[in-house]
Amino acid sequence: HLAKQIHHAVAKANHILLIPHQHPDGDAMGSVAAFMQWLRTLGKAHIAFCATAVSPKLGYLPHAEYITSDVSIWTTHRFDLIIVFDSGDLNYAGVAHLISAMAEKPAIINIDHHATNERFGAHNLVNPAASSTTEVLYEFFTHNRIPITPEMATCLLTGLMTDTDSFSNAATTERALSISADLVRRGGDIRRIRGA
Repeated sequence: HLAKQIHHAVAKANHILLIPHQHPDGDAMGSVAAFMQWLRTLGKAHIAFCATAVSPKLGYLPHAEYITSDVSIWTTHRFDLIIVFDSGDLNYAGVAHLISAMAEKPAIINIDHHATNERFGAHNLVNPAASSTTEVLYEFFTHNRIPITPEMATCLLTGLMTDTDSFSNAATTERALSISADLVRRGGDIRRIRGA
């Protein structure tokens, strides 16, 4: 199963680079923040890079302040795994030119929910039926029996609420609602998200 393969790749990696798309919304940022939280519990060295500045509105997300737009990290650090979130292709993520300039190309994991996704990764966890990338991540965490902490629940819920327009648009499925209910049970803070 793909979720297991990705879990294995993360376990093997020593230095991981996490990338949301440019001008990230709540889904891209919620995905990266939830993943950072998990990597911290594993003690895995990681850096999160965004090609553009992150909106202060998303500053309530845990670890948002650690996301850098400093391109020098691409030359000063060596990464053995790159994980791209919520991006149909590497140009949308704003990093195609940076990756092509790398002397040693790390494996890329692609986690997304867009039907237009170009499957650019060594592993492509892409589910176009999902409401959001955080819904895809929720399935990844639960499949691998990774405990979802209250902070992670808030991050994942942020993406679900962003991409369903607070459960009001066509992306709002029964699955999205049941996952959201589970995330609230696990400590996801709707009020904090709504107040942002």
